[in-house]
Parts: sequence; C-alpha cells; structure tokens
Amino acid sequence: MTVKKTLKAAAAVTGAAALTTAAGAWCGYRVAFRGDPRRQSPIREIPGGKDYDDYRDRMLKNIDTLLETPYERVTIRSHDGLKLVGKFYEGRPGAPLILFFHGYRSTAERDGSGGFQLCREKGWHILMPDQRAHGESEGKTITFGVRERQDCLAWARYAAYRCGSETPIFLWGISMGAATVLMAADLPLPETVRGIVADCGYDTPAGILKETLRRWHWPLFPMYPFAALGARWFGGFRVDEASALDCVQRTKLPILLIHGEADRVVPCDMARALQEACASRVELLTVPGAGHGISWYVDMPAYQEALLRFMEEHMA
Repeated sequence: MTVKKTLKAAAAVTGAAALTTAAGAWCGYRVAFRGDPRRQSPIREIPGGKDYDDYRDRMLKNIDTLLETPYERVTIRSHDGLKLVGKFYEGRPGAPLILFFHGYRSTAERDGSGGFQLCREKGWHILMPDQRAHGESEGKTITFGVRERQDCLAWARYAAYRCGSETPIFLWGISMGAATVLMAADLPLPETVRGIVADCGYDTPAGILKETLRRWHWPLFPMYPFAALGARWFGGFRVDEASALDCVQRTKLPILLIHGEADRVVPCDMARALQEACASRVELLTVPGAGHGISWYVDMPAYQEALLRFMEEHMA
C-alpha cells in the first residue's frame, strides 16, 4: 500500500471513530440528560409493581388534594439566566418554610404529595419549584444536581427575602431533589436555612449514572464514557463537577437522611456513604421494605417522628 493510500485509510478510520464517538455522545446526552416534556412522568402516574401497589390509592388521594389547594405561582432567574417557576403555599404567621425539590423527570406534586399533607396540617409555608428542564421551568438539560444546586441557592435566597429573617427554612428533596439539596449544602445559603432533609438521594451524579447502567444491564463501557462525554459536549457540564459526597464534607448544616432499604433505583448504601462523609450533625433513618421514594408511605409514623424531631431540634 502506498503512503497516500495509507493516509487515506487512516483518515477514514479516524473519521469513522470521530463520527461514532459524536453519535454515541449525542445518544448518551439525549437518553440521560436532555429535558423532554414527553418523558416527564404525568403527575398522577404512579409506578407499577408491588412496591407501589399497596399505596397507590393513598398516593393518588394526596396528589388530588394537593392539586386542589390554591397556590401562588412565583418565578425567579437562575444564575445562568433561566426562568424558574415554583408554587408557593402560604402557611400561618411565624411558621417555618419547607423548600421542596422533586426528582428526575418527575413533579413536586407527585413526589411531595405525602409530606405536603403534613405541612398543611402543621400550617407550614411550602415552596415547590419545578426543577430546571421540568414543568414550567426553562432549560434543556437535566444535570443531576450539578447546576440544580445553584438553583436551590437562588430559591433559598428568594424564600429568605420573601419570608424574612424570622422564618426558619428547611430544604427537603427526594431522589434527584435530595441530591440537589445535599449538593447545595456547602453553598452560601441564607442564615435562616436551618437544615436539610434528603430522601433517597444519591452520592454522586457519576455514581448514579453507573448504577443505572448496571440496573439496565447495559455495559459501562462504552455507555458511561458516551454519556459523560455527551453531558460535557451537549449539556455544558461534567458529571464529576460536583457531588453530594464532597459537599456534605464541607457543610455545617444538620442533615436528616432517609432511605428505603428495598430501594432498587438508588441503593441504600449510598445513604450510608453520605452519612459517613458528612462533616456536620447527621441522622439516618432507613425504612425496611421501602422501595424508591415511598418511605413516607411504608412507615409514615417513623418518617414523621424523625422529621418533626429534626425540625424541632434545629428550628432556632
């Protein structure tokens, strides 16, 4: 083969490899990170399976009650210019405020429907944002908490400004929302933020991405490198840019971790790793038999007791 033919062959191989890499990165981005209203779970859609069957009617009733409750639509701007939308439910004067963050491709109305009932019973203020690239909030990319942590900071500042210096604020999140509030733990949050409640949150964006690939029986190579590259090329962020594990090592805020022991989406071991890494006061409640995101329904007395005790201890 002549030098010219050799160079042409090498160029063809290089081009094919580059095209394959770009296509793989784009597919990884579309599957994992691209916001798409068609892939967002409807508010009243409860996952199938035995983990949820026993609680389906109660969950739907709570969702309907929440949907019937009047609220104020509020908006803020994110640090990178997106319009973020939330629902504010006013409580009684002097009550604390719960700032609640929902999970991946979900809604606050579904993920927070159980806790919402307690908040209303106690007369607490509740602010439920749509995470970026979800619901009414702008954005094209879901970043697994990497950018959402800054949105959490913006919402906390809004809440503190709106409710004043006498209103204690507690951050509460579920699944990706839990990772979001944990990743915000080391940011300059308002002094009125008293603590963080994280229900079935993952330790790192990279870790949950790899865990999901394993659960789907997809090979880590080349799927994980493609997804990580897609996040960087098309989403503008790195999956290892921030992690809950790192952030809780630098926080001074008290943290209540809650996790279902039968969670097959986010392993309970991730909560134990977060507990081990946390530099501040931390509590961990694990709920036997609870799947992903339903600890509230599986053992409501234990969940409420831990939550109320945690808030009472750190209200001042």
